[in-house]
Amino acid sequence: MSKNTITTVAEFVARVADIKREQVTQDNKSDLLFRGQPYDKPLLPKLWRVRPRGKNLKIEKLEDLLFTKFNRDGLPFHEFEPKDDWDRLALAQHHGLPTRLLDWTFSAPAALWFTVRNSPQKMDDDGTRVEIGVVWVLCANIKDFRLDTKNYGPFDNNSRAPLIFRPKAISRRILAQSAAFTIHRPIGKELVALEKHPRYEKKLVKLIVPHSAFPSIRQELHMFNANWKSLFPDLDGLCRHLSWRHTKLEDEP
Repeated sequence: MSKNTITTVAEFVARVADIKREQVTQDNKSDLLFRGQPYDKPLLPKLWRVRPRGKNLKIEKLEDLLFTKFNRDGLPFHEFEPKDDWDRLALAQHHGLPTRLLDWTFSAPAALWFTVRNSPQKMDDDGTRVEIGVVWVLCANIKDFRLDTKNYGPFDNNSRAPLIFRPKAISRRILAQSAAFTIHRPIGKELVALEKHPRYEKKLVKLIVPHSAFPSIRQELHMFNANWKSLFPDLDGLCRHLSWRHTKLEDEP
């Protein structure tokens, strides 16, 4: 079995520790970032994975439309008042709006949980059968982070390379999930997936999680308090957690 195939939490922790040690020996002391996916798909933001309604609605127009309406109608639902477009875009992304952001976390257990939290999706959107989940490990360095958010806005398209943005703790979900994002900008009409981008392709490690391991890993993670209740600290998360604890998912014996 490949060293990047994960069937238990213990194997996952050991492999992540190995990756961290490798980075330290290369004098990269930046924290690792993680992204869990229930099946293997390109590292593209949701904005580039949806199809707009209307033949003439291009991605740029769709982005502006969605964000404008989110700002107009979303104010009553905020826990804390967002101060700028960075705050507003992070909130929109965390609540499912298609944006130019891609979710990451500084928490390795959280990423693994996002991979296995549900019964495996058997078919991809295009009808292709899928059999594995993945956890991406991003070994970024300090130069990959967008540290200056005062002089640059999230919709600045001058920088063509994706950068990492760590949002302020403006919601309980963002705090609980140790959230971070890569912020992507189009290159021409096509967006380059992060795993194929020349800046990041050698900084990414893909860990494979077979679908058969989802139920047992899910139970193991619960012992480490990685579950619906801890990562979604609201009534939705509590109810999903109680439902999971007292009913069975399709893949559970």
